[in-house]
Amino acid sequence: MRVLLCGHRSFAAQGLLEALRSAGHDVTTFGRGPVGQSGNAVTGPVDQIDANPHLVGHLDTVINYIVLKDHPVDPNIDYIKSLLRFCEKATVGHLIHISSISSYRSSVRFVDEQSEIETVPLRKGPYGSLKAATDLHLMRHCPKSLKISFVRPGFILGPTVDNPIIGTAARLPSNKLLVIGNGRSILPVISRETVNAAVIKLVNEPPAQTESLLLCSPDSPTRVEFLEACCRDLGMGTGVVRFHPALWWMVAVGSEVAARLIGQGQLKPFNKLSARIPLQRFNPAQSQRRLGLDFRVDWRPLLRQSIEGQKPNFDLNELALPADSAARDSMSRSNNVTFVGFGRIVQQKHLPALKRLGFGGKVVAYDPHPRPSGNGVQIEPIQGAQFKNSDLFVIASPGPAHTAAIEQLQPAQGAVLVEKPLCYTSGELARWEEFGLQRTRTLAVCHNYRFKKNVLEMIRFLQQYNAGRLRHVSIDFQSPSVSADSAAWLRDERRARTLLMDYSLHFLDLACMFCTKPWAVQGIRHELNSSGQTSLIEGRLESDYSVAFCLRQGLAPRRARIWFAFQNYSVSLGFFPETFVPHMSNDNPWLHKREAKASRRATIRKVFDKLLNRDSDHSHALAYSAVMACEDGNACSLSLPGLRSFYTAMFEISRQVYGPDPQ
Repeated sequence: MRVLLCGHRSFAAQGLLEALRSAGHDVTTFGRGPVGQSGNAVTGPVDQIDANPHLVGHLDTVINYIVLKDHPVDPNIDYIKSLLRFCEKATVGHLIHISSISSYRSSVRFVDEQSEIETVPLRKGPYGSLKAATDLHLMRHCPKSLKISFVRPGFILGPTVDNPIIGTAARLPSNKLLVIGNGRSILPVISRETVNAAVIKLVNEPPAQTESLLLCSPDSPTRVEFLEACCRDLGMGTGVVRFHPALWWMVAVGSEVAARLIGQGQLKPFNKLSARIPLQRFNPAQSQRRLGLDFRVDWRPLLRQSIEGQKPNFDLNELALPADSAARDSMSRSNNVTFVGFGRIVQQKHLPALKRLGFGGKVVAYDPHPRPSGNGVQIEPIQGAQFKNSDLFVIASPGPAHTAAIEQLQPAQGAVLVEKPLCYTSGELARWEEFGLQRTRTLAVCHNYRFKKNVLEMIRFLQQYNAGRLRHVSIDFQSPSVSADSAAWLRDERRARTLLMDYSLHFLDLACMFCTKPWAVQGIRHELNSSGQTSLIEGRLESDYSVAFCLRQGLAPRRARIWFAFQNYSVSLGFFPETFVPHMSNDNPWLHKREAKASRRATIRKVFDKLLNRDSDHSHALAYSAVMACEDGNACSLSLPGLRSFYTAMFEISRQVYGPDPQ
């Protein structure tokens, strides 16, 4: 058949042109634009389609998808008038008009093919009023020689949907979705593939008389069910809020009164809201029989497939913690832990972590400065020591001395956990990798910030609400002056590479932890202060996503903020103190207040920790858990293979900022 497809570029018509041609039809397309033709594609003003010089000859069928959404009713009626004149001129026998379920009267509780459409379009919302008005004009002015198939699909699901909640919900400042209207009403959905199949059926089997077809899945969800799926699968909110219909009637009346008082009565808020309040159900059984199609669709996965970028470019399972019971069992069965280096970090973090995990075995310690410890541990000299087998070796010496322990660790068996940074050069990394290949147990690096309370909250949130692809991360880090550090080796900033390899390393790791592929280092810039220390480093990393960072040290107080921009929403991580705030709604004071409240709570918790001489930071204990509950080193998120690309990028930044690798 000779077919004219109007509006082939619309979302609802995608794929139809190819399907019609595959079915053997001779298809010409028509769309908005200057008068012209390219092959079988014709363009021109829509309200003058009947006068378009490139549309000549007889046509069997016209399929109309065109609706002027950004225009009022009158221009749409002008287009329909021109379309009817064209159909008469081209002796068209069959018009397939793609309308909408929203053209039915809102007061109809049970909608089927015989239900009345709205005869007063202004009672509908913006889109429904256009569809109802054009349907009415076609019904009233259609010549007898033209048979019309009114195709009224529900909400069409398919790739490139712009906004699945438009007209159904509003984003609240609190990251919730507010149902507009009656939450128990059915939200009729249909797949675009089914709509295309229905249109092809109608082209192949024209009706004997004008007909109405209702296209929606018999298993369509309620509005609340649909919006809850939008929260979980599309990350559009943390939950759904709904009002009783009576309250919506009050809102509709109040909005109309307010609009008229301020001279904005043309907005018709009552019509827009009242159309969504009645409880409605839909029955497409007659249309299914007419077309011989099953309209049922598994709408949840289709909803997720309809929005781009929904498949994450990271694996949350790689960042997940082992079961707490498994970690505790592993530590309780351990007979001994050996520390290589027994300084401040061991006293403040590692020993409390072991105690928290229920470790009751022996602690063996080696340090450049042998001495009895206040914890009852005899610290042996590290020089010339021969390490014996241990369940876990913890390398907690100053960073530049970490790699020196490899030779002494070589003959001993046991898991190895190295305090950050693992090393400073590619050569040292190669030595650690060679050492790791010889181990039967885990070799891991203590990037414990991955297990900070706010980071774990973020991981759990990502598991609950699909974030889609990670697009970009930005880091803003500020530290007090390196000159004030208590460790002498860190005060020599250029030699120890303190700002990059010590102060900032945890935050850069958090930004990069979602990707283990190689990173490209770009645009590195740095500044030195009057003391010759590095006062600023900024630049960019590129891989599956991008990371922009600005690292500073100097007069300002310590603060750190990491902003993760995912496909569906953004996440703000704050440190000193730790905070986590997801941003799913528009930027608003509510979210900023929530972040301020989280900061106050975290600050109060830290104050009580100091007063009660306790430590509520469990990150080191959880790092131990991740290592000790892991039998295969590659399966641990802190193991060396997963951190290789990160450290390689750090070495490249280091070379550009600090010069050649230290000897």
